[in-house]
Amino acid sequence: MLKIKRIVKKVFFILLVLFSFLILDYNNLSLQGANATREFYTNNCSIESKQYVVTKIFDGDTILLGNGGKIRLLGIDAFEHDQNIYGIRGKDFLSMLLLSKNVCIETDVQKNDVYGRILGYVFVHRSFINEELLKNGYAILYDFPPNIKYISRLKKAQIYARENMLGIWKRQNLILETPAQWRHKHPFKKK
Repeated sequence: MLKIKRIVKKVFFILLVLFSFLILDYNNLSLQGANATREFYTNNCSIESKQYVVTKIFDGDTILLGNGGKIRLLGIDAFEHDQNIYGIRGKDFLSMLLLSKNVCIETDVQKNDVYGRILGYVFVHRSFINEELLKNGYAILYDFPPNIKYISRLKKAQIYARENMLGIWKRQNLILETPAQWRHKHPFKKK
């Protein structure tokens, strides 16, 4: 019985997210008709910018593009799969937002991290994905100067999630340690 309840909850969650995207897509289509000349995501990322297809979601803050570029989303830190349930939920949420979709990537001062991943802000349709993850409580703010181009927007998104008790903020005591603290205690071991 408990297993059936979990399945029903997952199906309901997926349907809820899909429904919200259908509404977003409908709103985008109607707005595109009115603003068909030039629609900006940001100053650096517009409809005319180079678009990339997302082919894989590694976790709640890392994606793979069709051209082979591995992107680490700037300004956020997602929970790890083994850390808590929001590690899996964050990856699922990001998959629903991005998998097989065209995205625009905007970089900041530093273009790559120590692992060779591209550090970027990700935009799809009219959504700022880094901000959406924070706003829905699937990641926490991770400011890493000098990459702070959108830090005020990202801070507001996390405040919104906390005030509305969304995602990881549903129960304040759920965050026993940040993803960075957890990774430090559980270093990645290659097989």
